[in-house]
Amino acid sequence: MTSRLWTVAMAAVAGMALLAPAVSAQQEPAPAQEPSAETTQQPEATPPAPAGPVGGVEAYRLEGNGLGRSNYVVRLTVQEFYNSNPVYAQTTASAQSDSVSTITGGITLQALQRNSSFSLDYSSEGLIYNNGALPNAAIQQLGVNEKLTLRRWSLFFGENFSYLPSSAFLLGGLGITGGTSAGLPGVGGSTGFNQYLQPTQTVGAVGASQISSASAFQAQYDLGGSAILHASVVAGYLHFLGSGSDLVNTRTIAAQFGYDKGFTRRDTISISYAPTRLDYSAGYQGFTSHQILVGYRRLLTGHLNVSLQGGPNIIHFSTATGQAALPGGTNMLSWSLYGTLAYAMRNGSISAQYSHGTAGGSGFLIGSINDQVNASFVHRFSRSWSAVLNGGFARNSSLEQTTPGTTSSTAYIFNTWFAGVSVTRNLGRYSKLAFNYNATRQTGNTTTCVNALACGPIALTQIIGVTLNWSSRPMKLE
Repeated sequence: MTSRLWTVAMAAVAGMALLAPAVSAQQEPAPAQEPSAETTQQPEATPPAPAGPVGGVEAYRLEGNGLGRSNYVVRLTVQEFYNSNPVYAQTTASAQSDSVSTITGGITLQALQRNSSFSLDYSSEGLIYNNGALPNAAIQQLGVNEKLTLRRWSLFFGENFSYLPSSAFLLGGLGITGGTSAGLPGVGGSTGFNQYLQPTQTVGAVGASQISSASAFQAQYDLGGSAILHASVVAGYLHFLGSGSDLVNTRTIAAQFGYDKGFTRRDTISISYAPTRLDYSAGYQGFTSHQILVGYRRLLTGHLNVSLQGGPNIIHFSTATGQAALPGGTNMLSWSLYGTLAYAMRNGSISAQYSHGTAGGSGFLIGSINDQVNASFVHRFSRSWSAVLNGGFARNSSLEQTTPGTTSSTAYIFNTWFAGVSVTRNLGRYSKLAFNYNATRQTGNTTTCVNALACGPIALTQIIGVTLNWSSRPMKLE
């Protein structure tokens, strides 16, 4: 009971703090002339972000409704869900359902100057399990970045941070962390990095509270003639807490050095070298990967972005003290592929991301070969009605060099997927009601992972509910 009251109080305080400036702004005198209906439906459009290097740190975002100039928006989201399997039971017979209430407060800020831009997106969420299937929990997410332009130089600094009560991949699939329910289209998640650079848990687990962070720096130099040199480094970690503290923590440093050349106004090719180092909790050997990546991008500003980057990946493993040899050898040849698609249509949009390469192992494996795809389709039926279809899939396969007793033919494999639909009805200028359905499932060929941890299948989990979103109008920064 104390935990529940604490969660509700924390969420309420966060919501009140975020709502205060909005209430103050709404009490300002009204303009002399009331805008027409056409001008009150959507906020000012935000221009697309500069493309940056092919396969760079920042995910390209198409033109859309957003903050416009130097403004900020506060938002409040309330959700009620029925969850058929909140504890991620392995069989349907052992699953126990529960209703889940959430309240989220958030703020998105953008400050633009002549040679710089600063963006921030923060949200705080409280989860209340009404029948006590799981302890009440809180979610904290922060994304922040700054871009500087200095003659021929362009610099990028960024940080993505989150505190989550469970697997980020499963939570996103269930819609609890917001997903399509951000306050304004194009607002929220505006500071995101490309998915393959972020340390995330794509193997599901219950009760594995975690802190994850990705800190990034990128520099590019304009050589003239549509050619640039670029370099970046991303330092990340995934640290487990509470009942998930037996999972293996991961630390990652990934760099990239490359050359991009535009051979038309819309088409760019690139070549780069990308070394990555993964380290783990004490007692586990890390490994290093070396990628040679050739990339191509097709860009129609504000309408289409197609980006592909791939090549060979040489993975080097170190032997532990006293270990004569590694199963599978100290070097492993694999391949990497990263792709993104963003396409804006008259009444909607399509977006997708795919990645294949080495990953941290999600706390259950000491490294893995990971395939991950996420996609969404948005369609606006009218000014009042819209719908979103989304889905994702992740496959993690263990490495024989780091998983004793396995070979390439007997690797531990986990397949996790989610799919969902959300139908939204606008209630006013900045409020909307959404009806949501999501399903998720995980399969696995083992029930015991590193540290003898229980792992494996998760029965079909279905969630259905309703979401009420409110956000302020964009308010000018003083």
